[in-house]
Amino acid sequence: MSSELPSSDLAQWLRQQRLRRGVGQAQLSALTAEHGGEEGQVTQPYLSRLERGERDLGALTPARQDALRRALGLSLSEWMARTGLRPLASHPSEDVLGTLELVRVPVRALATAGLPTSETEGRVIDYELVPLRDHRPGMLVLEVQGDSMTTEAGGIRPGDRVYVDPGDLDLREGRIYVLHVPGLGLTVKRLRRYSAHLWLSSDNPDHPPVRPEEATVVGRVYFHQPRGQRV
Repeated sequence: MSSELPSSDLAQWLRQQRLRRGVGQAQLSALTAEHGGEEGQVTQPYLSRLERGERDLGALTPARQDALRRALGLSLSEWMARTGLRPLASHPSEDVLGTLELVRVPVRALATAGLPTSETEGRVIDYELVPLRDHRPGMLVLEVQGDSMTTEAGGIRPGDRVYVDPGDLDLREGRIYVLHVPGLGLTVKRLRRYSAHLWLSSDNPDHPPVRPEEATVVGRVYFHQPRGQRV
């Protein structure tokens, strides 16, 4: 199974990944130098040509490809599946074997880290290539909107994706869940206990906790992408 993108779509995808990181082309160029040194740096003019589809990503040296991947914060599995380019050598901290088996999971814009969204927004907006070791039966991949789970250190930001295990419905304080609030839709919140009651809490202190009269647990958030963190 392959999700390799055509050249025009690949150029657009690269631009989207850069914007998702919140950096300009010059900043991204500097990040490639940080990750790959002089031999790994991709210049700003070349990045511009890549995003316009005027240059082939495969023409970059392996060192520059790897530095660009790291600068964009992409896993090996995502990079290999989207670009069709395989690294010539792995980094000790990365499990290449684990990237060879991928499960294609639809991404839905159902999760909001601010005000819940309408269920009518539950369309498939993309596909996530999930390594088999991270896949769980019936799992959901949701793209977050809103900033109530954003922190100074980063947290779950707008545009981030979360992996949800619908088989994990046991409520535990401090864990993050996707919950359905009748009439409002779905929301991502951390569970906190205040006095004798459980509240839906935001990690962003600007958003106060809420205690709806009724809520249904959809599942527990167990992985945060693109930061690649288990939660």
